[in-house]
Parts: sequence; C-alpha cells; structure tokens
Amino acid sequence: MTTLPFSRLSPFTPFAALVLALASGCASTGSAGDAPAPGAKEEGEEDEAAELGKKLEIGKLELDLARLESEQDLHNAELAVEFARADLLKAQSEQVAFLEAERAIEVDGTLLQLDGARGRADDAAAELAELEAMYQAEEFAKKTKELVLTRSRRDLELSRRSLELTQRRKAAQETHELPAKERNLAQAVKAAEKELMEAEQGLARKRLQTKIALAKAEQEFAALEKKAEKAKAKKVKS
Repeated sequence: MTTLPFSRLSPFTPFAALVLALASGCASTGSAGDAPAPGAKEEGEEDEAAELGKKLEIGKLELDLARLESEQDLHNAELAVEFARADLLKAQSEQVAFLEAERAIEVDGTLLQLDGARGRADDAAAELAELEAMYQAEEFAKKTKELVLTRSRRDLELSRRSLELTQRRKAAQETHELPAKERNLAQAVKAAEKELMEAEQGLARKRLQTKIALAKAEQEFAALEKKAEKAKAKKVKS
C-alpha cells in the first residue's frame, strides 16, 4: 500500500478532521484568554465617571473661590483709588487755603506784631525823653529820679529789641517760611496726584488680570464639565 503525503490528504479524511478540530480548539482558547472579563469595561467607565464627578465638584469650588478673590481684589483696588483721590483733594484744598487766605493772615499777623513793637518802642522813647526833660526842670529826689529813668530806659531797650526781633521774623517769614510752606504744599499735591494715577493704573491692571484669570478658570471648568457629561453619557449607554 502506497503512503500519500500530508499535503494531499483529503479534507474529509479522519486525520484531517482531527487536525482541524485541534486547530479550532487552540484558536478558541486563545481568543477566550484575550477577551476582558464580563463587567470590567462597565466598572472602568463607572470609576472614570466618579473621578470626573469629584474633579467637577472641586473645580466648581475653585471657580467660586476665584470669583470671590477677584471681587475682593477689585474692591481693594477701588478703595485705593478712592483714598488716593481723597488725599489729592485734601492736598489741593490745603494749598488753595494757604495761597488764598492763610498766607495773607500770617503776613498780616506779622505786620501787626511789627507795628505793635514799633509803637511800643516809640512810646518808650517818648516817655523817656519826657521824663528826662521833667526831671531836669524840677527838683526830685535823686534816688527816685534814677529809679524812674532806669526803668524807662530798660523799657525802651526791651521795646527796641522786640521790634528788631519782629523785623527779623518778618524777613524770615517772607524769605524762607512762606515759600517753603508753599513748596511743600505744591509737592504734596504732586505726590497725591502721582498716588492717584498709580492707584487708577493698578485698578485697571487688576480688572484685566481678574478678567483673564476668571476667563481661564471658567474655560477649564467648562472643559471639565463637558468631559464629565461625556463620561456620564457613555456610562448610561453601556
């Protein structure tokens, strides 16, 4: 009996049927091992949806916090502008009051003191001259005469010194004190203007920063919300 090669075996021979059965069994065994366990896919989708739900809650809280912080920052910046504007108005008011009233009052007060000192000096000089003439014409006790004249001369000297001091004060006031006060008030106005400008710029900058930060936070939250909705819909379908 002649033996035929395996390649020429008929597919209907018992040996070929055995080979085909073994091959089919191996293939079915391999695909069964690779397939996921029943329910594993649904469980993974549930975990993903739950995790996204938690992230969504945290994202909502973070967005609310960002909005509150932005409102507070803007409020503080607006208050800074209001305070700076009030300081500027105060500085301007003090400057106007000095230029229109206080300066003239101080000058007039000094002139009044000067006129008073000059008048007292003149009165003291006239009184001394009168006493000297009187004592020369009449006979008085020498001790009384010297006492009265000494006191009058002292009053005259004090009046002259007071007049000189008042004149020096007036010169210092005109040369140094009033110009310095005027300069200080002008510098205070400029400083207040600068602070107001910086506060207004800070407010404008804070508004832009807040707007950008909130826009980003809302965009991130919207993306997370959309992702969570997709996961939820996917879970419902499965």
